[in-house]
Amino acid sequence: MKTVVIIHGLLAVSVLLMAGTVSRPQATLVRPITKGLLRYADEAIEVAARLSGRHLDDVSRVALRKTVATAARRHGDDVLVAMRHGGIELAEAAAKHGDDVWKWSSRVPGAARSLALHADDLVPMTRRLGHDVLRLEAKAPGLPRMLGARYSDDVMRSFVRTVHPDDATKAAGFLGKADGPATQALLLKRYGETDGKILKWLDWKTVMAFGLTAAVITSAHEISDGVQEGLKTVSQTSPETFGQTLTDMVASVTKPLGWLGRGAVLCLLLAIFLGLRLPSRGVREMGRIRAGWRKGKTPEADTPEDGGDVPGHSGPTEET
Repeated sequence: MKTVVIIHGLLAVSVLLMAGTVSRPQATLVRPITKGLLRYADEAIEVAARLSGRHLDDVSRVALRKTVATAARRHGDDVLVAMRHGGIELAEAAAKHGDDVWKWSSRVPGAARSLALHADDLVPMTRRLGHDVLRLEAKAPGLPRMLGARYSDDVMRSFVRTVHPDDATKAAGFLGKADGPATQALLLKRYGETDGKILKWLDWKTVMAFGLTAAVITSAHEISDGVQEGLKTVSQTSPETFGQTLTDMVASVTKPLGWLGRGAVLCLLLAIFLGLRLPSRGVREMGRIRAGWRKGKTPEADTPEDGGDVPGHSGPTEET
């Protein structure tokens, strides 16, 4: 019995010694890493304080350093970059809205400042629609919040997932001129199908003046592949759309001027019609004028002015 107790005691001591041996290298590794994080956290906090125009006392600085270091261990070193861009308000937003603020700002550091200042709006929107909201916010600050106030979540979700951030401002302008939800959905659909080229095909001035309709979007998409082929396709597949397209195109010219605009268009067409026949008439008239000029030319014009002999002329000889 004593032998068994002694053996158990030796085993327990061996386990304790092995545990201490294994844990000691980890402790020696964790300690420098923690010190490094705290040092970089201090640097990030200094930059953030200058960005926010805030002065931190020693107690606040120590607490914030631990918070930032903990977030960096969870989500990576990009938290420190986000802290530099977001300011002290980013840590306050994370304390209010949860650890998602650190996670999102580390993935999209360019939106860290907007997220810090407008967390009440951006955090719920990002949870509903995804990280694309923050990518759009980083490129066009304030645009997602403006769109969110005007349109439904379905339109917003399609917009942030489809439209490239570089085209967001222009696409939002066209979207605001759409005559209804169906036209908005069609614009975003055509944007995805054409890789954003639909925004170049649409006439900005016309859309801004008279609005955006489904007919205008369809005609711009079809005409881009060739004017005649596009119009032929639209007229065959959708006569109503074709008729509405022509109405919109003519209205953009004639509507501002009323009857005067219609008269101007008719005069232009008449001038083009007559102009096609003017060159042939002009050539004939120039030929007649030239022929008459040659016929009326006198031989005196060819006689030398000095009275000398004309070659080939035999006149009377002078008597001696």
